[in-house]
Amino acid sequence: MEINQLTVLDGEAVDSSQALIVGVRNERLAIALSSVTAIEKVPVSDIKSVDQEDVYDHRGRVIPLVYLDQVFELKGDSEDKDFINVVVCTKDDAAAGLVVDSLYGQSEIESKSLGALSDNEYFTGVSILPEMDEVALILNLESLVA
Repeated sequence: MEINQLTVLDGEAVDSSQALIVGVRNERLAIALSSVTAIEKVPVSDIKSVDQEDVYDHRGRVIPLVYLDQVFELKGDSEDKDFINVVVCTKDDAAAGLVVDSLYGQSEIESKSLGALSDNEYFTGVSILPEMDEVALILNLESLVA
């Protein structure tokens, strides 16, 4: 999937909110800041496998890791790292660690409809990031945090 090939139609914003802008491969994604509980640089040696799922201990709570590059089948160079960037998100009582390549900071975003892609379970909308001159898809945490 090439996120940056989306055509965003001018139209009324559906919603305005604060988001954490992250990078996965060469794509920009937005995560609702209200769902982010922590951002951590996790040593790869701290990652364990339980029932064939990568997890790590986040302040005494074992949480699953979600590798966004794999979920979205994003191609690119995967470099071996000693640490990974984990954005810990919660939705209701569930938590997950979203593994991202880069952190770009907080931004106010205006969510616009995805139009023909609105059936996609992983995204709730799209936003133009004027400060980066790029488009970011807004993650649907209900589908990623279980």
